[in-house]
Amino acid sequence: MNVKKSRVLVTGGCGFIGSHIVDRLIELKHEVIVIDNLITGRLKNLNQKAIFFHGDVNDPYFLKNIFSNYKFDYVYHLASIINTNVLEENQVEDVDISVLSTINLCKLCVQEKIKKIIFASSVAVYGRGKGNKNIEDSRLNPIYSYGIAKITAENYLRYFEHYYGLKYQILRYSNIYGPRQPIFGEVGVIAIFTSLISQKKPVTIFGDGSNHRDYLFVEDAVDFSIMVLEFNISETYNVAKGKSVSVNEVYECFKKSFKRPLEVNYAPERFGEIGNFSCSSLKARKTGWRPNHSLLKGINKTLNYYIEKDERS
Repeated sequence: MNVKKSRVLVTGGCGFIGSHIVDRLIELKHEVIVIDNLITGRLKNLNQKAIFFHGDVNDPYFLKNIFSNYKFDYVYHLASIINTNVLEENQVEDVDISVLSTINLCKLCVQEKIKKIIFASSVAVYGRGKGNKNIEDSRLNPIYSYGIAKITAENYLRYFEHYYGLKYQILRYSNIYGPRQPIFGEVGVIAIFTSLISQKKPVTIFGDGSNHRDYLFVEDAVDFSIMVLEFNISETYNVAKGKSVSVNEVYECFKKSFKRPLEVNYAPERFGEIGNFSCSSLKARKTGWRPNHSLLKGINKTLNYYIEKDERS
């Protein structure tokens, strides 16, 4: 990287993707300040070389106090909560966490002349699969409150650049998986399979297992998330493998990684499923970024991490 040693704020830095980004930033000799309310993040994920503040990003007074005491160069906004079920969505919470927190951060970034804000969005903004790969300019039609809130936050980032000159990078993460991924309800098929298989329990596949998703290993997602610090033009990117695979193919990779017979049960498809979904990673790849992990390699790393973790505990 050409970006010199900087002071970087990471919201959600005790979470799954956030903690990996913090580790990489510290590895690159940046000074990192983390904000996390620890509702979904875990203190055990926190890099000991980071400075930590326990609190909510949607609290403007809490944020202002931190910005008053630290001069940041960059901000990564990864604080978020993923809803586990369309019937249990908390729309007000989605607005608080994705929208109000983004506005609060942007106002302070403008005030303190921050160089850039990097926002963790989601491919949930596209909605149901439409048969073609979703590109960054595809029509946005989310079916979940989470995706609606992410679009709104994206639009505020564009607003703050247009009127105040605040640079941004919007990263629409696909199904990111890997070590430290928590399991909330039924979110994250690879995390769920990993947990069950490492405990020698049967896995459940909903429907016939033919639904396709785009899965990207967390280390590959972090590679691109760090690269964007160098980009001068505000852009929106799909952070994805660019190739979707079925749940059945995911299960086959687990069978190859675990090297023993696995039990599987099939159940009716759940309400609210988006069906097949795929997105293009061409725009990100044009920057020179490439995912380095096949699905099998990523699942093998993930499974080994949790097996070793269970053996240590």
